Amino acid sequence: MPESNVDFSEVLLVAPAQMIRQMGMAVAEAQQAMDRASMQSQESMPEDMKKLGYQPSWYHMSEIDVELKLAVHYEERGNKAGILISPFNAKYKNLFTYQAEGTSTLKLKIVPVPPPPAFSNIP
Repeated sequence: MPESNVDFSEVLLVAPAQMIRQMGMAVAEAQQAMDRASMQSQESMPEDMKKLGYQPSWYHMSEIDVELKLAVHYEERGNKAGILISPFNAKYKNLFTYQAEGTSTLKLKIVPVPPPPAFSNIP
């Protein structure tokens, strides 16, 4: 059993929905950062290069596959119960003397889709 003074924030113990939401937001933020960098490159390009047809590279994450090894916990607090997960890494393994054979795998595929029709006509 682990020591009672363990900082659980260090092992990222969260609800599955929260982890999936955070991964999705991280992907969206990364794509936005790449878009901003491409826009800045295009805006700062000298006019003579634009006239010659030069364009900065634009990058698009067409698919993101995420596979995580997780330690799964069942927790009861008062009248609430639920599952919490934690990424299985060296810190977690050492802190809790946990074996990799006991992990679960969470697989996600995040793919871009066209915007809904109501948003596709916005200037």
